[in-house]
Amino acid sequence: MDAKQEAEILGMKDAWYAALNAMLEGDPGPFSEIYSHAEDATYLSAMGSICIGWNNIWKDWQQQARDSRGGFTEEIESHIHMIGDVAVIHSLGRALLKEDTGAEGEHQVRETSVLHRDSGQWKIVAHHADALLPR
Repeated sequence: MDAKQEAEILGMKDAWYAALNAMLEGDPGPFSEIYSHAEDATYLSAMGSICIGWNNIWKDWQQQARDSRGGFTEEIESHIHMIGDVAVIHSLGRALLKEDTGAEGEHQVRETSVLHRDSGQWKIVAHHADALLPR
């Protein structure tokens, strides 16, 4: 991958974490900018749901935003693999989330995002997240 492509993919990775943090504050809006609105887009959340198609994905994020009690998430490390107009980002992330009790709980999540470049613009077409069990 050339430097321009790498910068674009890294920008999308950063936009993903910014969208997650906005959602934790109750605003799912940034996901609309970075995620594909295709009917075959998919999202498998760390909460256990599987959503197929933009409308279902959007409803899930809206619900997560309504249910959020705050917190933040950040990348620990990631690896990018690219084949033509498709990029796969494997990430390990850390989240500090407010629990029902008001206490903050730390969670680690492993994530895979699949991006596709269409008409010169990268969009996430699939995302999968799993919460890691404490060791």
